Amino acid sequence: MIKKYIRFFFVLLLFLNSSQLIASETVTFLDLDAVLNNTQKGKSIVNKLNDLKNLNSSNFKNKSQEIKKKEKELINKKNILSEEEFEKSIISLKKEIEVFNQDNNSNMLKYENLKKKELDKFINEITPLIENYIIENSISLVINQKNIFIGNNKYDITDNIINIVDKNLK
Repeated sequence: MIKKYIRFFFVLLLFLNSSQLIASETVTFLDLDAVLNNTQKGKSIVNKLNDLKNLNSSNFKNKSQEIKKKEKELINKKNILSEEEFEKSIISLKKEIEVFNQDNNSNMLKYENLKKKELDKFINEITPLIENYIIENSISLVINQKNIFIGNNKYDITDNIINIVDKNLK
């Protein structure tokens, strides 16, 4: 009977001891989007990408309007042109549309690749800063805020990381 109490006491002691270990671990969360949008370096990357996106959009819009204008002119000339000339013009216009679509897809792919490259570069630059912060503050785990449903704001280290990034990256 005494052995049962000793076992129970031993198991209880282990359980309580392990729960204290778990409670002493520090878990924080970080909003990477806020770091990107609120740091000087991040803002410059976002502005650069937005400028490129707007330029591509403007070029796309202008070229699209130009092709629509040519199509309208061709339709208006349908009765004036011979069938053979009209067919040649349609084939030419279709080729131009095909080239336009290829160029547009190519520009979109280039933009996405540049965006990925710039964001990866930014993440690689801030990772050592975050690692140093984690070591200095004895933090066990940092989770991206996107993956958290709800959490206490005292575990949010976003503002601290923004300040560190602004101080260290220009």
